[in-house]
Amino acid sequence: MSRQGFSVLKTTVQIWWEVTTAGFWVTFLNRLGQKALPRLSQKVKVFQDIVYAQHEGVKLELDLFIPNEPAPQEGYPLVIALHGGAWCTGSRKDMKWAGLLLACRGMAVASVGYRLAPEFRYPAQLNDCQAALIWLKGNAPNFGVNPNCISAFGISSGGHLALLLGLKIAQWSDKERVEKGELKKIVALFPPTDLTAPYYRESAEKPLPFTPNYLLNFLGATYDENPEIWHNASPIHNVNPNAPPCFIIQGKKDSIVPPDQAIQFAEAMRKVGGKVTLVLIDGLGHGYSLRPKVMSQLHNALDEAVRFLMSP
Repeated sequence: MSRQGFSVLKTTVQIWWEVTTAGFWVTFLNRLGQKALPRLSQKVKVFQDIVYAQHEGVKLELDLFIPNEPAPQEGYPLVIALHGGAWCTGSRKDMKWAGLLLACRGMAVASVGYRLAPEFRYPAQLNDCQAALIWLKGNAPNFGVNPNCISAFGISSGGHLALLLGLKIAQWSDKERVEKGELKKIVALFPPTDLTAPYYRESAEKPLPFTPNYLLNFLGATYDENPEIWHNASPIHNVNPNAPPCFIIQGKKDSIVPPDQAIQFAEAMRKVGGKVTLVLIDGLGHGYSLRPKVMSQLHNALDEAVRFLMSP
């Protein structure tokens, strides 16, 4: 095998491993949550399969996790949870663990389902997230939720959508934000922030063997065919000083979302006067590690992210 061929094989295996372990971690957390649900039933009320919109004949649903205790006078703060899966796979059910965890800490959580590529191309996913926000703001009083205290939490492509949602809303007029809603804070784990990076553009043109062409499926065109949509869908090309404060967790050994994605996004945000906290974790890939020391750092970072969401 040539050196180039070996390099491609090594990269393919590494990405396959990271995707597999990340999926395993989500499954593990949700199974723990499922086992804990009977014990949590006195602490958390769960409302499943709520239809929040219908786009192109598709019913869009969310699950709500509400603390089972008297709501504060102003209502519970709400977190919109967005699942990962490279915009093409995954389910709102993947964020059940986050819903239970945050609801036990006194926050309401909406785990939002959105249309998936390649059947539905960008900006369908963003439009769905915006529709969910509008529905949640309008229906917040029915669930004891504060309509003016809504944040977002997303993992991988869900983190990308959480950032993009907040950045796009920050470009709305004051009237639109009052009527439709806005985000107070954003937490994003391992989010792609610059889809126009050379390695992503190349991956859409020359995908690795045995690997789906996620970016092409999501955007519907290569960069050369439609550079505008690649820029439009990239959080780093939408930074603005009105953006909500962001908290980003990124692994330094992530092969799927290289750490320069988070580092450069943080720099771009700070340059325009935005607020961003970036936590880089040594030895962490795309969401999971077999090394307890690395996972301990991730858990500490998640605790810090929860405190960030709960802070005034």
